[in-house]
Amino acid sequence: MKKTKKLSRKILSCLLAMLILASTMLLAGCQNDPLVNNKPLVIKDSDTYIVIKTTQEAIGGKEDMLLIEYMQMLKEDGQLEFEVENGMITSINGIENPADFSSCWMLYTSDETLSNAGWGVVEYEGKQYGSAVSGAETLQIKADQLYIWVYKSF
Repeated sequence: MKKTKKLSRKILSCLLAMLILASTMLLAGCQNDPLVNNKPLVIKDSDTYIVIKTTQEAIGGKEDMLLIEYMQMLKEDGQLEFEVENGMITSINGIENPADFSSCWMLYTSDETLSNAGWGVVEYEGKQYGSAVSGAETLQIKADQLYIWVYKSF
């Protein structure tokens, strides 16, 4: 009888340790969740105006993350849909660039070191943001910045 109680305690202790370990792993995984503090990182101002926010938590401390990698993370989380062809974003949330490029997705950013207002600006929440100096596949993002995709016709 004593051996059975000892065995039961050991099994119960192992189960409890496994539960604590699983809980810790689950909480650690949530810290890399792109939906930080239940706030979306993608704001659909309209079908043709998509604002992507970056946060330190969502980036996970990575200092060399490219916008395309961040967008892929958001895609996997279900916050964004996009397609890339030959290094160019060709579709966002189902709206595609036409073959003649009479319209296309243009990128703007709040990161003043990686934007050029001389190439064009866009307004969001009363502030103007310059055109990004490079595309999503080469643009290194920073925490607490905005990356704004606008579908423009020419």
